[in-house]
Amino acid sequence: MTKTNKEKLGLYIHVPFCVKKCRYCDFVSFPGCGEETMEAYVQRLCEEILMRGEKMKDRYLVDTVFIGGGTPSLLKAEQIGRIWDTVRRAFDCSDTEFTVECNPGTIDEEKLKAMKALGANRVSLGVQSLSNPVLKKLGRIHNNETAIEAMRLCRKACLNFNVDLMFGVPGQTLRIWKDTLKKAVAEGPDHISFYSLQLEEGTPMCDDYRMGDLELPSWEENRDMYHYAADFLKEKGYLHYEISNAAKAGCQCRHNLKYWHMEEYLGLGLAAYSFVEGKRFYNTSDLERYMYAPDFGCYSEEPDPSGLKGDFVFTELRLIEGFDTEDYKKMFGTDFADDFGEAYLSLIKEGLLTVKSGMVALSETGRDNTNPVMERLLEAI
Repeated sequence: MTKTNKEKLGLYIHVPFCVKKCRYCDFVSFPGCGEETMEAYVQRLCEEILMRGEKMKDRYLVDTVFIGGGTPSLLKAEQIGRIWDTVRRAFDCSDTEFTVECNPGTIDEEKLKAMKALGANRVSLGVQSLSNPVLKKLGRIHNNETAIEAMRLCRKACLNFNVDLMFGVPGQTLRIWKDTLKKAVAEGPDHISFYSLQLEEGTPMCDDYRMGDLELPSWEENRDMYHYAADFLKEKGYLHYEISNAAKAGCQCRHNLKYWHMEEYLGLGLAAYSFVEGKRFYNTSDLERYMYAPDFGCYSEEPDPSGLKGDFVFTELRLIEGFDTEDYKKMFGTDFADDFGEAYLSLIKEGLLTVKSGMVALSETGRDNTNPVMERLLEAI
């Protein structure tokens, strides 16, 4: 089998270490771990990469790699390079988009240049805000000056870079949000992700909210922030291609598009999820089990056609262009309109969904009510 007829595969590689847990974060991550623990984890991770590659190399060509966390930039550049070298030993790779998540305060010019020399060609910066009071509310370890410096270092290193920004944060106003967007765009990122704060169970921020010690911006203020971001970024030459993502021409995140198009991806490392051959499986979130279990603590989910149809709707409708009903039929062998019936028709009638030339998409009003729309469709399966 040659490279040209292999199926494409994305790799997500999880690095579960951080300096300090942010107040809104419910990801599997461990603050304050020492170099010995991180080195042992990198070694174990490389073992998993080699094991998976032995089973999958003949069939797949890896065209995206995304190292996420946690804070992968806590690793030494040499360790990141070792992970990448192991991927190239284990899999065939071609024209690979290789992204490393980084946080301001954990990178410098030397590390970025080393990462690029070792193979990274894209950085995703967890900036979140360029307002110091907002950053403090979120529990971030950096300030606005450090974040701006990190963006400038990425540009100096000639790395394609994304900036993550967050709105709907306690104490954040539309004026503060506008200022963050203006300052971020001025640094020339190739891609901008703009997410509304989600309160997750078990996080300090959620606990404070339930105790009445935290007040979020109103729904109207939240939506004003979202629409301003979409309009402002369009005005500045960014293509709004997914509900919370905009990019300069040709700079859309190829790896994340795999999730939104339900293409195949393999998750490696602690708590990483995979979708391969229509099946979902995942690694344990128990660090000790991952480090010592022969199978890396891997679990499989029972195949569920209805669940996969729900996943298709949930992911594909995040794209501004929506999805082609013919793609749905090719994947499942049934018509989307038949499967979702009355819910589908009523959402169109209410102006929450649009249909044009076989493409089903959320309307602007639908994007403001994404969760209720998704819930109604999922209930219809």
